[in-house]
Amino acid sequence: MKNYRAIIVEDERLPRLSLLQKLETYHPDIEVVACCASYEEALTAILRHRPDLLFLDIQLQGHTTLELLRELKEAIPLPHIIFTTAYSNSEYLLQAIRFAAADYLLKPVDVSDLAKAIRRIEERDAAVSASSPQPPTPSGKAPFRTLNGTLYAGKDEVVYVRACGNYSSMMLAEGEEIVLERLGVIEGKLGERHFIRAGRNLLLNRDLIYKVNRRHKSCTLRTPGGQEYSVELSAGGLEAVERR
Repeated sequence: MKNYRAIIVEDERLPRLSLLQKLETYHPDIEVVACCASYEEALTAILRHRPDLLFLDIQLQGHTTLELLRELKEAIPLPHIIFTTAYSNSEYLLQAIRFAAADYLLKPVDVSDLAKAIRRIEERDAAVSASSPQPPTPSGKAPFRTLNGTLYAGKDEVVYVRACGNYSSMMLAEGEEIVLERLGVIEGKLGERHFIRAGRNLLLNRDLIYKVNRRHKSCTLRTPGGQEYSVELSAGGLEAVERR
């Protein structure tokens, strides 16, 4: 059985604690890495932790669930989502489920319904793994779509990647390449543990970080060959780099 990392997004304290307790009691294989009470908390936590599973309240104060999903989808591949709702018949709920291909649970969450929803996700993952063999790549490198074909690059060759809408600018030691993929997809291919998400639009190779300039909000990366690259950082990106 796969171990899942999960985040709970619920703006009411008692339902949030109740769901957390049920997961800890009946599903110890699911690690809850954050509990969030607001849209802003949820966005920050999801981008930081990249959970496999998201328990998402269908209504968030001041925002809609669809707003959160659209913003997340711009930055990362969406995790599995289980919606929680107090309403059994809601057109808004149907829209959200169509958007994210998710399951949903009625509040208060029933233990047996929770188990069934998690089992469906496990079965879905198992089916995808069985039917999707990974194509071989040269020297273990990952393939990236470019304007003229395919670029094969490994984690050690990529200095940083900056998102530019629907495409990304990938800086290699040999020069810049335009990759026709979103930042979250690129991060998944390169391996999240090797790169730091320095804000919503920037990936930095963790091993190549040479120095950080807090005053000018910038970071210098140095390749093994001695090439240096200076990258401007947002306030959030600066904090992420200093936490590494």
